[in-house]
Amino acid sequence: MAKHIVVTGATGNIGTALVHELLGRGHRVTAVARPSTRLDALAQAGATPQAGNLQDVAFLTQALRGADAAFLMIPPAMQEPDFLAYSQRTGEAIAEAVRAAGLTQAVHLSSIGADEASGTGPVLGLHWQEARLNDIQGLQVAHLRPAYFMENLLANIGLIQHMGIAGSALRPDLRFAMVATKDIAARAAQLLDQGVEAGVHYLLGPHHYSMQEATAAIGQAIGRHELAYVQFPYDQARQGMVQAGLSESMAGLYDEMTRNMNEEKIMAKEQRTPENTTPTTIEEFAQTVFKPVFQHASAAQPA
Repeated sequence: MAKHIVVTGATGNIGTALVHELLGRGHRVTAVARPSTRLDALAQAGATPQAGNLQDVAFLTQALRGADAAFLMIPPAMQEPDFLAYSQRTGEAIAEAVRAAGLTQAVHLSSIGADEASGTGPVLGLHWQEARLNDIQGLQVAHLRPAYFMENLLANIGLIQHMGIAGSALRPDLRFAMVATKDIAARAAQLLDQGVEAGVHYLLGPHHYSMQEATAAIGQAIGRHELAYVQFPYDQARQGMVQAGLSESMAGLYDEMTRNMNEEKIMAKEQRTPENTTPTTIEEFAQTVFKPVFQHASAAQPA
């Protein structure tokens, strides 16, 4: 049966894939995001665009009113001077709009580590948001807790181009769950289509990978078979994030999360099951996502 489904963050990697998947299943989709050519493209694909700010409660209430279900998320904001304050403001506005609109079913994009009350860097805001949404009477909410996005590896493109290496502050041998965003969108679409199963849903990718293994897959895909992964000192990695455009706040939160991941204090205890294992391998991601983005970026480089 066709439903009216609202997708917030509709122009991101997950949101875009989710809108197309839901349209393909015959649903009526309202795509909520800031104005952009990507939102225009979703409108051309058949979605109803709603351009606005998720901190605008009146706007979001109007967008959600009458919907059968919604995909809820706090969009990333890498340049916010105080990211956790931004996360709190946005999360409170979303919860207020959900109440006012009388929404009864939602899939919420959370994260692995959202069960922890400290030490998880930017994920702390999702710990708070899960609690907010759980407190809304009459709302059935499924919290998706995906692992580290494979798409985060795209941040290495500049390093590979200019220094011939991949790198971060993460230990090269630390094996952890990585998931492709298209698999997150597929699970969200399944839940929104078939009926929201309230509770927590982990998405852990097909295997645990180390940064060395991920770098080897990328090297094979882009024809740089000797591509090496380098672990940077924490201070150097933090400085690099700020130089790349992240706020001091965001870089500090990522630094906190990375240190605790390296010490296996966080994001290390989730058990893999058939239900939380998703199909896209790091090799497939490297070929189908990383390689074309890398080639496009390389073609745009001045000769």
